[in-house]
Amino acid sequence: MNWPIRLRLTVTWVVMSTVVTAVGALLFWGSVQSGLANNRDEHLRSRTVRLAAQVGRDGADSVHARTPTGADGLVELIGPDGQVARSSPDLPESRLLDDGALASASRTAGFFTVGAGPDYRLYAAPAPTPAGTWVVITATPLQRQNELSAAVTRTLVIAAGLAVVIGSVGAWLLAGASLRPVERLRRDVATISETDPSGSVHVPATRDELATLAVTMNDLLARIAGGLARQRQFVADASHEVRTPLANLRTTLELAGMPGRGLDDVVEAVRLGEAEVIRLARIVDDMLVLAAADDAVPLERMPRQPIRPMLEATIRAAAPAAEAAGVELRAQARTGLTAACHGGRLRQVLDNLLSNALRHAPAGSQVLLAAYEDGSDLVLEAIDDGPGFPVGFAEHAFDRFRRADNGNGGTGLGLAVVRAIAEAHGGTASAENRPTGGAVVRVRIPLHTNAPGG
Repeated sequence: MNWPIRLRLTVTWVVMSTVVTAVGALLFWGSVQSGLANNRDEHLRSRTVRLAAQVGRDGADSVHARTPTGADGLVELIGPDGQVARSSPDLPESRLLDDGALASASRTAGFFTVGAGPDYRLYAAPAPTPAGTWVVITATPLQRQNELSAAVTRTLVIAAGLAVVIGSVGAWLLAGASLRPVERLRRDVATISETDPSGSVHVPATRDELATLAVTMNDLLARIAGGLARQRQFVADASHEVRTPLANLRTTLELAGMPGRGLDDVVEAVRLGEAEVIRLARIVDDMLVLAAADDAVPLERMPRQPIRPMLEATIRAAAPAAEAAGVELRAQARTGLTAACHGGRLRQVLDNLLSNALRHAPAGSQVLLAAYEDGSDLVLEAIDDGPGFPVGFAEHAFDRFRRADNGNGGTGLGLAVVRAIAEAHGGTASAENRPTGGAVVRVRIPLHTNAPGG
């Protein structure tokens, strides 16, 4: 049923109110009918008993049966011979009770409904006398009760119909008023641009489910706007970082192609171009890792990956750069140390940690790349003897494109990649200055996982 909510609510109200009103009207009608019948029967019984006692005590002549025209309480006396001795003028000349009913009433008092237009409700009771048993009957015509019942029925039908109609109009208006905040919410959402979801929707002051929905929607819009802002900033920063090596590569190639350039110049241009290409490839790789981290793509963690060989391979790869910088590299890890991890990504973490430490380590100092167990975690540390992080920078060291203003270069993506990979392993990354000088960057990931990829 694809009806509007307002119409569905109104129709539901109409159906339910009709059923409830009908049941209530039937119960009321039954109660009125029962009350009228009980009151009528009690009046008939008490009067008949009184008249029967009077006949038995004073004789039939003591009872006056000439009731006023139109009276409800009519009297009929039947003698011991079964004939009507006297009766009210409004009663028919024939006897009200047939032979069987009369025989029953001569023995035991009781109620009877007799006649066929007009009908009568009567109570008959025996009245023993020395001359024989009389039957005293008090009757009331049912026409008036039937007319009253019909009037009550008409009144109930009209009242119930009016109640349903008025209630339906009220339900329609109430549904409209209840859905008005929803319509306003829809209009507010419709005005929000897909390129700028920083707007908000109106929160009604009703403190109900609609207000909660509006608050939740505002929170969602704020998160979407924040994510879009971060994405735009990421694209802008990435474009800036990529632009520099591309410009350097273009300039190098243009210079190499100029007339009069010798073989040595071309070789040098190729070497410089290769360095820029490597730098560009690393930037692109880092950005791909961060993009995957934004999409929350889980890593495939393989159990029991040896850690010390990764440290040694990282040291060997960075040895030429360390030798050129005059920095000693040292690895420290237990030989049998293993962990559940993605080997390639964990190696990338170690490369970035060591690259960051080398960039800040002064000549003649030492950089330590260490791995050890701490409870159920694997801890990786890169420790250098450099100047440490500037005041207040350590807490922002893992932000994307965030660099310390110390002239050591870098793209500002290395530590961001470290944190992204650590979090993909279910771990954390932190940075701090050492009390004795220098800095330590620490990664902590769980040693084990229940299943690969978990």
